Amino acid sequence: MEDDVVERIASFLPRKEAHKLAILSTRFRNSWKFCRDFSFDRDFAKNLSKDEFKSLVNKIFNEHLNSKADKFKLCFDATGETALVSQWIKNAIRLGINEFELDFTPSGKIFMLSYDMIDVESIKTIKLVKCELYLPFASNGLRHLRDLTIERVKARPVTIQAVFINCLALRSLQLINCSSVSSLKIPSGGPKGFKKLVVKDCWDVHSIAINAPKLCTLHYHGKICEFKFQSDFPELNDVILDIAHPRGFQMLPHRKDMMISLTFIRSLTVSSAFLEGLSARFEDNEYREMEFCLWNLKEFHLVVAKESFINPYDIVIFLKKCPRIERVFIDLGDNAFGNSLYWDFHGRKLFSECRALFPFLNIVKVKGFTFKELPVTMGKFFLKNAIYLQSLIIVKAKNYIFPQLFTPDWLKWEIPSRAKIEIYEYLNDKSVIIPQHLKI
Repeated sequence: MEDDVVERIASFLPRKEAHKLAILSTRFRNSWKFCRDFSFDRDFAKNLSKDEFKSLVNKIFNEHLNSKADKFKLCFDATGETALVSQWIKNAIRLGINEFELDFTPSGKIFMLSYDMIDVESIKTIKLVKCELYLPFASNGLRHLRDLTIERVKARPVTIQAVFINCLALRSLQLINCSSVSSLKIPSGGPKGFKKLVVKDCWDVHSIAINAPKLCTLHYHGKICEFKFQSDFPELNDVILDIAHPRGFQMLPHRKDMMISLTFIRSLTVSSAFLEGLSARFEDNEYREMEFCLWNLKEFHLVVAKESFINPYDIVIFLKKCPRIERVFIDLGDNAFGNSLYWDFHGRKLFSECRALFPFLNIVKVKGFTFKELPVTMGKFFLKNAIYLQSLIIVKAKNYIFPQLFTPDWLKWEIPSRAKIEIYEYLNDKSVIIPQHLKI
């Protein structure tokens, strides 16, 4: 094997793996020196004391003064080590890194990072955990940054505003378990190519306003908040709206406008709280459905909360507005999907009268299935009304005892369906069909 090939292989390996190559032969003895991955993360720190960790990191940097690197990742207790951490960052910057990650979870305090330490053209991706970025409005710093993830810090509106003013090449922003978010705004005058927004477990956010015509991906996991979509999203394909209870989504304004903005999406994952907000209801002594249509939706994922009163009719009415739906995944949770007064007095009759057909639906997977009326009714409905259904996958509910008569033939009784029915135990789901984003 030629030396340049060895160097090429080593350049892609994690640092620990590159070190292991040194024992293979004399040719690989110094291969670790070609490694371009400076990941001093949790795996690297395993079985090392803090002093051993610092000594080894210093040694590695000293032996690579004239090298190049792609990644720098640091997971470290920076308490009392601000000067040392700053020196490591400067060393990494001199190596020309393009991926930059700081994780100060082991520290008791938030590490304050000034933009001028990392304001270089080479950096394209930044992830900061318990590390707060100071970015003034007029700095024009990090103007070449494409992807930013901020986790477990205060992400104040002024901070986010500074990001969108300065980072004009930004394509994606992820806020995870952040506080002080309050009102999140993605302005029209920001990065022209902004494509992805993820907001997860930021429990004090009360509104999200987005004006980003190039947006392709929107993932939201958290409490009910107000969404204001202030532009069309012709490229928006992938949406997750994992909205936690308590219920109340139906009380928010702009619900109809929001659904119109989602017209072009191809994949949608929602919680039952979201679907409840869209379900038909009595208004002015009349039973009304919300008018919208998701013309391009191909894949739908529903996660039902334990306290939800959602029923099969709510699901079918939503799917009727998705004329090209191909794949449906429903997670019923821990024996959720129980009967309710609404189902007894209205839902059952409306569902029995529903004549919706789904000519493009070919795969349905239901997890948390029981032998109770609502899950069985839902399963039989898909077998009957999805006329070209290829596969119905059922994962039994956890700790639920099924009668022996529960078989694929029993479910198909008097239904002329050619669909293959697969039934799995809760802890033994071997089906190869899984949702694109949410394994259920």
